[in-house]
Amino acid sequence: MRETKHRPTKKGDINPLTGLVYCADCGAKMFNHRTGGYEKRDKDGNPTGKYTNAQDNYTCSTYSKAKSKFENRCTQHHVRTDVIRDLLLEVIKATSTYVMEHESEFIEKVRSATELQQESEAKALKKRLSREQKRIKELNTLIKKIYEDNVNGKLSDKRFEMLLADYETEQNELELSVDALEKTFNDYQENADNVDKFIELVHRYTDFTELTTPMIHEFVDKIVVHEADKSTGDRIQQIDIYLKYVGKLDVPMPELTPEQIKEEDRKRRKRAWNRTYMRRKYEREKAEREAKEKGLSEAVR
Repeated sequence: MRETKHRPTKKGDINPLTGLVYCADCGAKMFNHRTGGYEKRDKDGNPTGKYTNAQDNYTCSTYSKAKSKFENRCTQHHVRTDVIRDLLLEVIKATSTYVMEHESEFIEKVRSATELQQESEAKALKKRLSREQKRIKELNTLIKKIYEDNVNGKLSDKRFEMLLADYETEQNELELSVDALEKTFNDYQENADNVDKFIELVHRYTDFTELTTPMIHEFVDKIVVHEADKSTGDRIQQIDIYLKYVGKLDVPMPELTPEQIKEEDRKRRKRAWNRTYMRRKYEREKAEREAKEKGLSEAVR
């Protein structure tokens, strides 16, 4: 949290999601953009305590930086902050409810997913660890050999010092890598016990009606945003929520109530109407421009 810069709004608010939102394609952190939200003033210039409508969203930092240099890298991955917050609350609430109602089933689900992931990762880690340990032994042999060659006069002092520096640098890097890999193996047992920490965290919270900043920092590990898909006519965007201790889980989400289904249908119809309206408006304005240009062309003749 301290390493990530948090820019406050005009009201002094700080977005707690900054530093947790990542682009699914390039892996970079996403920038928080805010516009509007300025305090309104009366005719005498005095603050009214009311604010203009603010636009608060996230975009891929790779895309934003490249755009400022007139380059094309990654894509925007635009998502509104309120959409992320609503989804976070829904996921945290659904997962916590599932834990409280089906604790033993939840434990089994998390541990099975963890074991499956670790089994896959362990094979790659073991192969890499074996390869790097073998290379360290080879470097020891090579260092011993160049010492002997230097003593016997087969290798000049300048060449010896250059090779020795290269070998020792590579060896030091490999030793650090091996230490990190071994630590990863040691962490596997600790990761297996993380489900208990998550259950303890769930039991500390009794109210999930509002998403608070402490709740975000305690529950959320990272948020991965995919680029929106508009191929169906509707804008559909995948957002992956990774919770602390348990990662990304597929837990049963609550079914929509008849009122919520009705509201979603209303929004869908409204979006379809807006698309049709904007398309017709564009075609009308285009026809008017073409007619105007044609009239000017004929007047010139």
